[in-house]
Amino acid sequence: MTDVATILNAHPGTLPGIDEDALVIAVQECLNCAQSCTSCADACVADPSAAHLGRSTGAALNCADMATVVMRVLSRPTAYDRAVTEAVLRALIETCREGYEEHRKHAMENEACGICAEACRKCGQACRHLLGSLG
Repeated sequence: MTDVATILNAHPGTLPGIDEDALVIAVQECLNCAQSCTSCADACVADPSAAHLGRSTGAALNCADMATVVMRVLSRPTAYDRAVTEAVLRALIETCREGYEEHRKHAMENEACGICAEACRKCGQACRHLLGSLG
């Protein structure tokens, strides 16, 4: 388990108009997505019979990088900027959609891709919910 809720609640600043539960879930899903996508990309590279997974590897790395960026932006209430927050959430939602679509194509043959697809789906869903809750 992570300390996401604990550290965000310990911060003296707050994010104005943001549903704190949705924020915690989004940060947790970003962390999960970044880790799952990084591991998936590594698994695809390590599989000698997976040369056809080049696009999938790229999608996983894009998603991992974007999820890390969004997690970092959401974890800094002092520097909160609504326009930036909305922009990075939208970018990650799109990146997760692309990652999900790409990885689900390979889920039956590659377990890591199935796990990655689900992580992308859940992260995108959490970010959509947070974006919708911005006040």
